[in-house]
Amino acid sequence: MLNEQEILQICSIYELVCPICETKNVHFRLKRDMARPSETEGDGHPLQYKWRQAGFESVDPLQFFWGVCQKCRFAGDMGDPEFRQAERNIKEFRATLQTEGLRQVLTNVATGKGIAQALGKRLDDEDILVQAIAKFHLGIFSQCLRVDLSPGNIARFYLRIGWLFRDQEKYYSNSDLEVVEGKFVKLRKRWTGELPDHKDYPLVPGLALNEVEALRYSRVYFERNYEMLKEAKFEDELRLSLLLAEIGYRLYELTDDAEDYKKAAAYFSGTMQKCLSIVNDKSVVGGAVNRAKENLELAGERGRALRGLNKSRGGSAPAADDGQKTPKKNAKEKVAEKKVGKKGAKKTKEKVAKVGSNTEKSLQVESGASENGPRKGEGVDLDQATRQVNVLQEEVESLRERLKHLEDDNKKWRQLAGRDTVTGLPNKTTLFRLILPKTLKILATTGPYSFIGISLDQFAKVNEGHGWVAGDKMLKESVRSMRYFVAEGEELYRLDGAHFAIVGAMDNNVARQRAADVRRKLSRSSVQVDQTQLPLISSIGVVTVDRLLGETVNTASNSIFEALSTALYRAKGKGGNTVVLHNSTKF
Repeated sequence: MLNEQEILQICSIYELVCPICETKNVHFRLKRDMARPSETEGDGHPLQYKWRQAGFESVDPLQFFWGVCQKCRFAGDMGDPEFRQAERNIKEFRATLQTEGLRQVLTNVATGKGIAQALGKRLDDEDILVQAIAKFHLGIFSQCLRVDLSPGNIARFYLRIGWLFRDQEKYYSNSDLEVVEGKFVKLRKRWTGELPDHKDYPLVPGLALNEVEALRYSRVYFERNYEMLKEAKFEDELRLSLLLAEIGYRLYELTDDAEDYKKAAAYFSGTMQKCLSIVNDKSVVGGAVNRAKENLELAGERGRALRGLNKSRGGSAPAADDGQKTPKKNAKEKVAEKKVGKKGAKKTKEKVAKVGSNTEKSLQVESGASENGPRKGEGVDLDQATRQVNVLQEEVESLRERLKHLEDDNKKWRQLAGRDTVTGLPNKTTLFRLILPKTLKILATTGPYSFIGISLDQFAKVNEGHGWVAGDKMLKESVRSMRYFVAEGEELYRLDGAHFAIVGAMDNNVARQRAADVRRKLSRSSVQVDQTQLPLISSIGVVTVDRLLGETVNTASNSIFEALSTALYRAKGKGGNTVVLHNSTKF
């Protein structure tokens, strides 16, 4: 277990107020790019990490995945900005949770009872694997409190529980899996009884106390997510189809279950068919075709490896379209198959790794380490010694201090780059390179998004007649007036020159009415600059997006900016003081 000095070498500290019970907590999150997977298995499981800081190779990065409240035990993904920023608007965050579930959590804080409190007690266990499993189940329980269930998140959390068990020998060699299971098994009935009801459960979540259970839950929830993606026709459908195939492959390795083989084979086959349809579709060009070709090759290789494993086990599992049942085997056959299965699994892992970068070299390194490297236990001692050296080195302290100054400077520059220096408003770069791409990714669930562009018609005359100082003052005063038109949840941006935009969630009809109201009120308004009244007559351009056609969100962002600029210039071309709507809502 790491001490605080060691944790600070690799983690950033977050002091966050719990959005449930409003308790102030200290959480640790791995610093950016501190541990990057250098080699992964088909289901994304990292076989090896490249650490930016030496001496932490025996540490599992998943230890720092969660932020858990010390009082109510609500858990949030530390990589989720919504969780990290929840304290800014606690009322809004609570509105995303089920009322009854929230009430029960707060009641259990007072009584010290309930499944969350019971799992919370496991966070004080001496076994760090027990702590990690407890955190992930608290995260799943917290996710089930949501009004809108996210099957993708629940699937992702269960998958990582599977990784915890898979990495037991690597990171948790002192943990006895039977003992670990015994510390949770009695909680199963309480978990089932207290889990919030939800109409969207494809399968009621449960406590996963081994890799097979975790992967089965993960597959069910990824399958629900896959159905949602198919309906939305997202490109991520291919990636998720391949992931489901890989989860099935791993389950078949572990269980020799015919159903696992059939599902994995079906997903590999389905992925190949979808890839072929994309490759043969002449209307699809560019990166989508290249990614489809890569996935086609990978799905083909892995599908052949799966059939090879099945054949090495005597064809115990039927083909994907065969409904026969799996024959039972005697003990000798099972032992022989287990040996062959491990050998086949090793070969298929190597095949998947070749798709990644620089893998041949990493496999040679891994092979050398296994033959000549330290025996079990020696690697952990070596890591501890290295960490102690790091803590004692003055040079590390000096570098950390310099790095802090650089991070502070970078933060200031980022703030300057994202803000207009005259008005203080977020600028065009912030809107079209940061905010909009994120918004477009969830457009299918959030609904239409609109842009009301505002161009001050008299600004050029003010600059020419009174100078740029007066022009800047006019911009500042104009912003004060325009803020009155910004509703809750919306934002005002300065695009460039005298061009501004009110941006938020609204459909085409609402945006059109709002734009007409803004034009009418601005036409009757003025601002005073140095004893001179300057009119706020403006040209208005409106763009609404309710569906994406572009290959990427960045492509769509560029198209939306061009459409907004065109609408503004068309309004100006009509003599100003008018509203022009872009004629399409698809980008």
